[in-house]
Amino acid sequence: MARALGQSFWRDLGDLLGAVRRAMGVTLLNFIRKPVTVHYPEEKRVYPDRFRGLLALTYDKETGEENCIGCRLCEYICPPQVIKVEMLKAEKRNFAKTFTLELYACEFCELCVQVCPTDAIIMMKSFDLATSDRRELLLDKDRLHTIGLQFDPSWATGNGLRDMQTPPKAAPAEHAKADAPAKTEGKAE
Repeated sequence: MARALGQSFWRDLGDLLGAVRRAMGVTLLNFIRKPVTVHYPEEKRVYPDRFRGLLALTYDKETGEENCIGCRLCEYICPPQVIKVEMLKAEKRNFAKTFTLELYACEFCELCVQVCPTDAIIMMKSFDLATSDRRELLLDKDRLHTIGLQFDPSWATGNGLRDMQTPPKAAPAEHAKADAPAKTEGKAE
């Protein structure tokens, strides 16, 4: 059913003016409201505890040695295959001879952090590595160690995540033996 020309002009004009009034009302409310914009880099936001940012390598706080033993678990589990590790065998323990990370292709999935047995690779509470050249996002071992010292670490470490997933330990055997006679006496009556 087609409308004849001029029959709904006033209704359409009323709908248009109502829509403009509502849009201008929203604009006015946003104009007088306090802005929510963070003026980065002068102001920095507080990141949530579970923020997954840059990846970094760590040092052992007691000995000052790097934590990475070159086991290559992070390389094997990485979905986009952006981590490359070469192991250097030493007398006391192994080290990573080279450790490279192609950050421009990283998915930030945290799988490499979860499988690391020595908490050598962690995620930081920062994303501050902006650059206009992709080659600067190819990170080597030295640069990853520098990032680890420069920013605050995130909450998750490989050992911490594994401890969270481990089921609670069973009650000690002494308590189980003491409870067993009490249960059998109740059933006998």
